[in-house]
Amino acid sequence: MMKRIPENLIKRTGEKFSYTHVRAYRAAYGFGEKFDAVDQAGKFVRACVREKCFRQGEYTYLSMPCFLTPDGFGLYVDTYVEVDFDFTKEGQAEISFPAESDGRVPAVYLAEGTPKQILFQFRSFAGMPRVFPKWTLGAWMSANRWHTQDEVEEQRRLAKELNFPHNVLVIEPWSDLTTHCLFNGTEAPARDRAAFAREELRFCEPWRDPAALIERLHADGLRVLLWTVPVYAQGDNLETRCNEALCLRENETVKREGDCVKNADGSPYEIPHTWCVGSMVPDFTSERATARWFERFAYLKELGIDGFKTDGGEFIHDRGVLFSDGTTGLEGQNRYCELYTEAFARFIGEEGIVFSRAGGQRTPSFSVVWAGDQESTWEEFRAVIKAGLSAGLSGISCWGFDIAGFSGYLPSRELYLRAVQTAAFLPVMQWHSDPVSNGRCDFTGAWTCNDRSPWNLAAYHKDGRLLEILREQFFLHYNLLPYQYLLMLGSARTGTPAMRHLALEFPEDDEALGVEDEFMLGDALLIAPVLRDYCDRRAVYLPQGKWFDLYSGRAYEGGWTEVTLQERHLPVFLREGKCVPLDLAGGKLCSDVGNDLSRYRELTFLVSGEGRFDFEDDLGNEISLSWSEHSHRELRNEKRAAYAVVHFGQKNIYG
Repeated sequence: MMKRIPENLIKRTGEKFSYTHVRAYRAAYGFGEKFDAVDQAGKFVRACVREKCFRQGEYTYLSMPCFLTPDGFGLYVDTYVEVDFDFTKEGQAEISFPAESDGRVPAVYLAEGTPKQILFQFRSFAGMPRVFPKWTLGAWMSANRWHTQDEVEEQRRLAKELNFPHNVLVIEPWSDLTTHCLFNGTEAPARDRAAFAREELRFCEPWRDPAALIERLHADGLRVLLWTVPVYAQGDNLETRCNEALCLRENETVKREGDCVKNADGSPYEIPHTWCVGSMVPDFTSERATARWFERFAYLKELGIDGFKTDGGEFIHDRGVLFSDGTTGLEGQNRYCELYTEAFARFIGEEGIVFSRAGGQRTPSFSVVWAGDQESTWEEFRAVIKAGLSAGLSGISCWGFDIAGFSGYLPSRELYLRAVQTAAFLPVMQWHSDPVSNGRCDFTGAWTCNDRSPWNLAAYHKDGRLLEILREQFFLHYNLLPYQYLLMLGSARTGTPAMRHLALEFPEDDEALGVEDEFMLGDALLIAPVLRDYCDRRAVYLPQGKWFDLYSGRAYEGGWTEVTLQERHLPVFLREGKCVPLDLAGGKLCSDVGNDLSRYRELTFLVSGEGRFDFEDDLGNEISLSWSEHSHRELRNEKRAAYAVVHFGQKNIYG
């Protein structure tokens, strides 16, 4: 396990402490989620949570004070204060940080071993990734422009009519943006605490019957998440006048009883800039303040809500603020987003989820993660792939991004297609849209619908064939769910993510270490996203061994190869000696198996070469297989589940 660096090796210079680790390394990975590069060797890295809308560059919403190398070691600083990592001097890594607010010097830990072993040690210390409900792995539909119940119903209807399976629907603009806890248009009694039983509320347009809406969505296999931010709105941030009197009375009570983050002089801290300016922030280190906050949301659990999109979290901009447990903004700048999202995770319980962009070292233990705000450009798409790879190298497994960005000009046909095809291989496959009212959406001609839904993009590009190809990719995502769920179980035990940089599987391969535009899904599939427009070929690096094109069956030896790009799919390769469990219909890849996750249509094990494989799922199945080139043997089948074994190359499963 990790070893603590002796305190006498940590030096003090002025207000800072530092430690220098002298050891050669070829690459430095991790740090949470990095958009500028996966390998940070040669760079200066600051571990600091920061909200940056679009083109994140060196900034990140999700920061961790840790890194690993493919050369046998990694370091972790057990703190929430800002940590600087200096990799500009060859053969050494220098770490510097201030003392914590109580004067303690943060502990520095050394982990040794392979990248997977180091990741296991770090995640064992900080918390293993959670096994989320299986529906988390289904497709997600989301928009910050569905302001009414009717608009949500229309998206539900279109998804069914056009046969695009989904399991999660996220509603962003549901609340009144004054209380941030009541459906817009709801009539509620004005009192000092915004805590209501369901029967006390009168639901009106535009959300006339949320309970009936949620019931219909559930009947279609859709789980419902609601957007939220951790603020008590006041001043110019009272964006609607609905329930203003209630909000102002509650705010006075919060100030009087001190249930918010405070300034050094004891006055309420108010967000000074960026967004939600002037709002107070609930103090989740206080049991009383936390209980007060969640009184406001209790009726939503009665309605059947399945979780929350916990946006924001980057609201601590002053290092001098005070929390009830005695800590200050010195730690709070990085810690607050975890306090906030973990509190919501406890509130919603094991049957639900939270979905956040901001976080830290403990975040994978309680939150699904998305990569934040990107515009619909190729540059942003390339950056978000790097973010996913670095997130995985930090132990974040249940991760995804807004397909082709959520703002700006609607994505080009090629960008949207290639982003959907990439997302099909990720744990979280989500499309999301910015509202036109934000003023960040641009259109050509008379088109004014900003939805990044497959049907809106196909209509915008006047391309029915695009809709057909996109539907295949949604089907593919569901075909892969047995594999994705197995990988989630594995992540919870080992810390190894589903989406993997090649360094996790091939740390001795020097060429693989610098590849930042490919990823492994588990240990069996290598995916090469298309990350540029107007290209019909791309170079792919295959590590040593034999690989098979998943769609054509063509065999490749390890090394660089140039492949011809196909419109219907990305370059994807199956590693020899590996197995991929699939759910198929008619024995075909990209077949429609629907969104009912309580059963399989045809549980199928796709195998190549010879090997052994252990499978389990949430349905109680435990199956072990061994196989050679032309035969297989069942070693275990606890529930006597029906399945098929397909030897790759003997049968074409892609029609």
